Amino acid sequence: MTDHDLLRRLRIILSISLWAVANAWSGEAPTTRPASVQVLFLGNSYTYVNDLPGQLTALARSLGDAVTTDASAKGAYRLMNHAQDEQSLAKIRARPWDFVVLQEQSQYPGFDDWQIERDVAPYAVRLDEIIHSANPRAKTIFFAAWGRRDGDGDNCAIMPAVCTYEGQQRRITRTFERLAGRTSAILAPVGSAWQRIRRSHPEIGLYQSDGIHPSEAGTYLAACVFYAALLRKGVLGASPLGLDPAEARILQRAAQDSVFSPMRR
Repeated sequence: MTDHDLLRRLRIILSISLWAVANAWSGEAPTTRPASVQVLFLGNSYTYVNDLPGQLTALARSLGDAVTTDASAKGAYRLMNHAQDEQSLAKIRARPWDFVVLQEQSQYPGFDDWQIERDVAPYAVRLDEIIHSANPRAKTIFFAAWGRRDGDGDNCAIMPAVCTYEGQQRRITRTFERLAGRTSAILAPVGSAWQRIRRSHPEIGLYQSDGIHPSEAGTYLAACVFYAALLRKGVLGASPLGLDPAEARILQRAAQDSVFSPMRR
């Protein structure tokens, strides 16, 4: 074995070791086994704009996995609405889902703790109970979304913490971490991935012109996060799905790092 071969092998071993350490927090290491799973999304426009479930299916297919998706998503819908919506409840019971994704309306997770306890947490817990009653083996996933590009201007006057993107993002992330801990659910840290891109690659536009809804790149980033979080697999090398390949790889890396190597806040 040459010195070059030895050095290359040591680098591979080090890379695998670092990967395992980065994932130790989850208690479950990433896998490379082909997967076949069923995922239901309960959300709103953040789910149906650019067809996030469909992008997740296409992304998984490009990596050799089968992810079947369905959704109940209506504009501005909240967890409270889904907990009482007959279509959403029927879809929960329609199949033996492996994962059910819960998405709150974009502003509510940034609100004060007392409002979260009144308006968000009870419905998150109730939906989690309904999911597990329908299928005890299903796993609940919280869609920890992104802050608005310029913060929550609608509520800035009464809640200074959400006046900026960074402030709103901190509140959103904190809320979903608590909800996931309370229900033993999985967290899909989409907002954290957006934060990485906004800090390191601000040239990539993640928002539509309204500064709220996702661009094609934003939805692709979300799909990458869900792939990594649900399947516990790296997403590097996935199809760019029409994006510039170099840009897609940046988004893949940010998604993968957000799931397996969370940022310290």
